Amino acid sequence: MRPWTNKSLGLGFLGLLLIVSGLVFYFTSPAIFHYILQKEIPLTTTSKAFEVWNDTSALPPMYFKIRFFNWTNPEELRMPGKKPNFVELGPYVFREIRQKADVVFHPENHTVSYFNRRWWFFVPELTNGSLNDRVTQLNTVAISAKHKVRYWADTLQSTLSLMLATSNVHITKTVDELLFRGYDDSLIEIGRMAAIADDIPPFDKFGWFYMRNGSTTFDGHFNMDTGTDNVANFGQVKKWNYRDTSKLFNSPCNVVEGSAGEFWPPYREKDEIVLFSGDLCRPLTYEYAQTSYHMGLEGYRYVLGEKTLGNNTKRRYPHEQAKYFEQTTTTEDFFDAEHSTETTEPPEQDPDVVNIGNCFCNGRCSPAGLMNVSSCRHGAPVFASLPYFNRGEPSLRERITGLLEPNEEYDSYIILEPTTGIPLKVSAKFQINILLEPSKTVTLYKSVPTIYFPVMWFSLEVEATEKFVNDLKKFLSLPNVCVYTGVIMILVGSLIILTMVILYLLNRQRATSIAIDKSVKQEMASAKKSELVYLDKNNTGDDVHVRNDRKLYPNSIECFNMDLQSKLNTQK
Repeated sequence: MRPWTNKSLGLGFLGLLLIVSGLVFYFTSPAIFHYILQKEIPLTTTSKAFEVWNDTSALPPMYFKIRFFNWTNPEELRMPGKKPNFVELGPYVFREIRQKADVVFHPENHTVSYFNRRWWFFVPELTNGSLNDRVTQLNTVAISAKHKVRYWADTLQSTLSLMLATSNVHITKTVDELLFRGYDDSLIEIGRMAAIADDIPPFDKFGWFYMRNGSTTFDGHFNMDTGTDNVANFGQVKKWNYRDTSKLFNSPCNVVEGSAGEFWPPYREKDEIVLFSGDLCRPLTYEYAQTSYHMGLEGYRYVLGEKTLGNNTKRRYPHEQAKYFEQTTTTEDFFDAEHSTETTEPPEQDPDVVNIGNCFCNGRCSPAGLMNVSSCRHGAPVFASLPYFNRGEPSLRERITGLLEPNEEYDSYIILEPTTGIPLKVSAKFQINILLEPSKTVTLYKSVPTIYFPVMWFSLEVEATEKFVNDLKKFLSLPNVCVYTGVIMILVGSLIILTMVILYLLNRQRATSIAIDKSVKQEMASAKKSELVYLDKNNTGDDVHVRNDRKLYPNSIECFNMDLQSKLNTQK
């Protein structure tokens, strides 16, 4: 076999190989990307996500901002026609650092267990005010004690009334006392010594964040799926405080479910996501709102909305389970609520659809826009909402004055990159409110109006850095890279094969031309040997002017030229 033929076969095989490989890349790019995603996304001790998840101190700073509502006219509380007025103070800014404690991986069930530890460091240069600012608010300790004994016998409630004889409905404390330092109250010490009720707070002072700085106990113990077995379960809470159900709510609201807050499974849809909040002791449903962009990267924006704030989370269950839930979630005065909206709805045509949101009411459903978290706060009448009662009923704002108008700026939302489920931006904004309502027995609270008093609102915003977004863009471009690579390989392979075909045809034509030329030369050489001239054999030379009709014989070379011209014309 000639060398040129060997090269042709080699190049042809190379072209065919490129075409086949290109087709494989083109059609299997989604599978290749999914395989890489399954290897890179899950949480392991060696994954890139573990370092960020385990300790956020190396990340760009996260700022926790707190704004207090200062009550300016507490002396007018019982005056007809007067409303509590508030002036917002702050923000008081703290840098928040999160760490995981007692991290234990469980390969047998593909989970990891841990505690959350959070640190807050005051940042005075970003704060509007100081920690010594004085704030007037409801007397949270006294109102919590009154709320705790509201169903006790009148004689016991009268005892509390005597203990509160020298107390006021309001208190004035510094920001530091209300947050981290805490302040003393005689009721706390009496409650701890007497232990007259269950679920007594294990503290010697009161402060909204008292003893929380650096603690691991407040958020509870989490057990989360690592996604190593099935990436669709990545980041989902399996147990909280060593149980898959909570003692704080009735079934089915007591189910521990949703993301732990840092990770979500990939391939998100435009429906809803669920986050389990250790602060609120319950899952929160975030509903898809819109598609937005963060540094040029597409993300799905999920907003805390009606399904959570309206106590209106509905689910479909098999009929027997639906009937069971209906029986277990209805308790005495379960839907009893003054000035509250009607949250029960007429039976639907589908008996398997259950409104499980009602069992988050803790026996009392509040107006839309509020979440009853009293069971999560040792029985204190604490209600969470969005800032300025955003997405809440107008009646919540009609009873007070001084608050800003709510709008989308005060939404709590999560923006996820839909393919990987990685958060691009998280904005947590919540307002803490205390329910003030009259008491027939406790003198301090006779004739007071029923109002959800705003105490403070806080915000924590975390967003992906530019470097992280750029790295994520490169990762997400892998399917396109595979497709483009496949197309290029197909084109290059096709070009190689096409070139080889053209070269083969040209070489064949050249070989044919060479063969013809060789044949021509051979015939010409033969013709020279047999060249003839026209001879008159009978010419005697007697009379050259006399015509004769004798036959002439042609020259052989001329005949050859005529034959050659005929052949060339035929080829053309």
